[in-house]
Amino acid sequence: MLAAMECRQTDYIPCSFMLFHNMSRRSSSEKDFVERQLELGLDAYTHVGSLRYSMHPDVKCTEWVEQKKGIKYFHRRIETPKGPLTARVRQREGWPSEGDFALFNDWLVPRTEKALVEPEEDLDRVRYLLGPFRDEDINQLRQTAAEAKRISDEHGVLKVGGWKSSISGGSSFERRGVSDGGVMGCDAMAWLSGFEDVMILSVTKPEVIREYANIIHEWNMKQIEIYLDVADPDIIWRRGWYETTEFWTPEAYRTIIAPAIAPEADLVHQAGKKYGYIITSAFVPLLDDMLDAGVDVLIGLDPEEGKGTELSIVKTKFAERKRAIWGGVSGAVTVEMGTKEQTERAVIEALRILGKGGRFILSPVDNIREDTPKAWENTHAFIETWKRHRAENP
Repeated sequence: MLAAMECRQTDYIPCSFMLFHNMSRRSSSEKDFVERQLELGLDAYTHVGSLRYSMHPDVKCTEWVEQKKGIKYFHRRIETPKGPLTARVRQREGWPSEGDFALFNDWLVPRTEKALVEPEEDLDRVRYLLGPFRDEDINQLRQTAAEAKRISDEHGVLKVGGWKSSISGGSSFERRGVSDGGVMGCDAMAWLSGFEDVMILSVTKPEVIREYANIIHEWNMKQIEIYLDVADPDIIWRRGWYETTEFWTPEAYRTIIAPAIAPEADLVHQAGKKYGYIITSAFVPLLDDMLDAGVDVLIGLDPEEGKGTELSIVKTKFAERKRAIWGGVSGAVTVEMGTKEQTERAVIEALRILGKGGRFILSPVDNIREDTPKAWENTHAFIETWKRHRAENP
């Protein structure tokens, strides 16, 4: 995997599923998850574990539920030294629940009726949401990282740190210490503030959103330092699914987001590690800024569900700058919903275009979630097609 990222000699183009929820649900542990993938012939990676987060110790959080006309509303009130933050979230399809009402979660976006953070009024309170990391949580990361090292040493697999996916309703192994927190970018603004106000303010009052982004960035830097110090990952992932031109103008990205990425990437590079950036759609106008900021690996190139993600354009840009791509086939559209033949053609096309000259890792983007006969049949077709053609462009 590292050799592919660095364009060193390899026997074949590697294939590693960036996310693989339907296999993860069947696994009892990280080791079991890795070994199940290796049995399929994949180039699996192991995650060093999630760094738990907590609010500032001076914060008091109260949560309660009210029911009106058969609908549950989940309320959160956070008292900070700078004043209160309040939110109201409507339950849909069973979420939130009394046992699952996360501060950071994609499911908040369509359910929030009163956002927790109003950017123009509450930024002095946001830092209290992103409290100092506790010794017990750092020690917990140290323990999971030690297990990841044992897996890596035994099987020779890549170690990933920084961000880890959460799976609602998964096995106990998946739920332990996992959340949509971690090293993240402006995705956090969607969860805390909704995106309409953020999008408007990024154009009308960019200084407000720049400060918001910097608060998140400062938290990221602290996390990255801890990951590098106690977990020794080969690559740090930053999630940036919502850092695309669907939400940001190129100018806003250039002046707000890229300046936060650059010092994070520099910190990772100082430790001799790779900086990976998860972004899957509508990013072609941002490629130069992304590359200038120091991104080593773009994780999540989706040619079907992604907008403006023509494989050849992205490959040319990244090849010119000697950077790597991890992705190439749509997990949702092609593998989960398509035919076996469509899956096979997509794999061959990705290998042909993105595999040329190296610096490519094949993956469905960004996940295989559906535990259905079709999804599994296409997953096996994906893997077998890769095995037949993976050495054609090493």
